[in-house]
Amino acid sequence: MFVADLELTRSPEDRRVYVLDGVGALRLEGLFSRTATAEAEGKSWRFAREGFWRRSAQASDGTGIVVGEFEPRSLRRGGIVRWRGHELTLQPASGWRERYELTDGEHELAVLDGKGWGRRPVRITIADLGAIEPAGLLFAAFVVRGLAADAQAAAGAGASTAATGG
Repeated sequence: MFVADLELTRSPEDRRVYVLDGVGALRLEGLFSRTATAEAEGKSWRFAREGFWRRSAQASDGTGIVVGEFEPRSLRRGGIVRWRGHELTLQPASGWRERYELTDGEHELAVLDGKGWGRRPVRITIADLGAIEPAGLLFAAFVVRGLAADAQAAAGAGASTAATGG
């Protein structure tokens, strides 16, 4: 079995663009990077996180039709990723880090390790690049990057509250 290790890496030419080698690219938009334009296989999509406090997200194709959704779990991390009508599960793979398994039933498709911000915000280990459409993998990376950024912000807010709470 071939295993690929990929990283969503900031482009040296444009700090808003992140490339996933061999898959495609994301251009983050907006003040808090809550939306992105994704490009893969010569096509483009719009990814957007929905609502201010909710972690849900949607993906629309070039014609505006919703082709992907992320519906978070209410109490625990992770949730359901739907891509072109196919339902996948994004479940925590670590209790300490923002690491998630993307599964199709009992079959693990990829492990996504999110770091939130920086030059390499998501690392992906995938057994079969053909098991998921490139744009669907970019959408999962966008979702995990957002979840990791949220966790990073919450940890920072908790640390500053603790430091000033005396």
